Amino acid sequence: MRRSDIDGEGVAWAIGAFVASLLIGLLVEPFRAAIGLENIVILYLLVVVAAAGIGGRAAGMVAALSAALAYDYFLTTPYHTLVIDKLAQVITVGLLITTGLVVSIGGRFRRRSAATAEMHTNVIRLLHRVIETAAAGDTAVDRVAAEGLHRLLDARRVSILRRSLEGFAVAVDIGETGLPIDLEALTHLDREGRIPPGHHRVLHGSMLLPRNGVALDLVARQQPVGYLVIIPGRDVPADRTTRLAVAAMANQVAIVAAEQPQR
Repeated sequence: MRRSDIDGEGVAWAIGAFVASLLIGLLVEPFRAAIGLENIVILYLLVVVAAAGIGGRAAGMVAALSAALAYDYFLTTPYHTLVIDKLAQVITVGLLITTGLVVSIGGRFRRRSAATAEMHTNVIRLLHRVIETAAAGDTAVDRVAAEGLHRLLDARRVSILRRSLEGFAVAVDIGETGLPIDLEALTHLDREGRIPPGHHRVLHGSMLLPRNGVALDLVARQQPVGYLVIIPGRDVPADRTTRLAVAAMANQVAIVAAEQPQR
């Protein structure tokens, strides 16, 4: 259930902020009296703001700590130690860390909002493609939906099962297809994509799909015609909008499936 807040971009910004803090200290140390400590603090704050705003919360925290330690080591007395002998300088270091933490929280929410908006855009595009394919009566709707959901949710496996004379047959299978599908072991979502109580997983305020996987009933004309099965991979948020769109895709797949003869 746990996933780190810091991704590849965040790591790059955290390392960059650390290096920048050291360089600022090394470059301005010979001129600290002429430049003025208040101007140097502004330089460090710019590094922290950039790292937090673009790299995210973890990168901002690394930047704040790096800036505070570098400022302490190069620019506060006694020099080249982490000891501070003046109250004003203690306050300055404390403000650097505090500012970094505050900006980091803001950066985290900004990145989360941007990621959510991108997810919603992608899911709406996929739903539109599925609806268009279903409206044309094209049986390729199964593959369009399965492949799209596999990419969208970064799933391990997405399968569409259709009812047959012998039970259920796999119509489309995308991803890790080696293991058998145990429908009883999956968490069954309702027709609006709601996750039943007792199966909720939340990470940083966002709902996740149950780790064991989910199944949505494909129902057309009040008759069950199959299942849409999703086995999640990494923990990608699947909020209410995303799950409702997935349920709508399942409905479109069911409509087309109901037109096909059972085999």
